[in-house]
Amino acid sequence: MTRTRTYPFALFAACCAVFIFCCCCSAACEAAHSSKESYFPLSVGNSWVYSVRGRSQARTITWKVTQREVMKGNSVFHLWQTPAQDDEPLSLSEVETGIVEAGTERFLLKYPLRTGERWSAKSQSFRAPGKSDAFEVTSAGKACSVGKHSFKDCTTVREIDEANNVASLTTYARGVGPVKYVYFKDLHSEEVDTTLTIKSWQVH
Repeated sequence: MTRTRTYPFALFAACCAVFIFCCCCSAACEAAHSSKESYFPLSVGNSWVYSVRGRSQARTITWKVTQREVMKGNSVFHLWQTPAQDDEPLSLSEVETGIVEAGTERFLLKYPLRTGERWSAKSQSFRAPGKSDAFEVTSAGKACSVGKHSFKDCTTVREIDEANNVASLTTYARGVGPVKYVYFKDLHSEEVDTTLTIKSWQVH
C-alpha cells in the first residue's frame, strides 16, 4: 500500500525535473540564438574595425568588447575604442526590449524593429541634460552593401541629438553589428561630416 502511494510522488518529481531541465535548455538555446541573431551581438572578444573618412585624414578605429559584468540581474558589456577617445567605455546590455546603454533608458535599438518605429530618451550630455535624443527606424530587414561587404538583413536607425546638434544614421547587420555610421554637419543638414565604414569584424 505504501509502495503504491510513492509512485505518483516519484512520477511528479521526475516530471518536474524534466520540465526544469527543458526550461533551462530552452533558455540557454534562446540566449544563444538571441546573441547569434542580434543586430548588435554582445560577447567578450567581439570587435569591429572601421575606416573613418571625414574632415580629418582617413584613419582606422576599432571597437572591442573587453569585459562583461552583471548589474541588477542583466549582463553589461563594456566596449572600448582604439585609439582611445574617452575615459569611460560604452556599456551596453541586450534586454528583452532592445539594446540599451547600461544604467539609462537610452536604447540604441528598441524592439520591434519596423520601418517608421520611433522612440526617445533623455540626453546623457552634460550640455543639455533636459533635452531628448530621438530615434527612428528608417529601414528594417533589408539587404544592404557597405564597402566591399554585402549583408542579407540590415536595419538603419536615424538619431537626432539636439544637445550636441548632431544627426546620424547607423546601419546594423544581423549577426554582425553596426556596419556603418554616417554623421551629418548638423541637425537639419544632409551634408555628411564623417562616415565610419566596416572593414572587418570578429563576432562569437
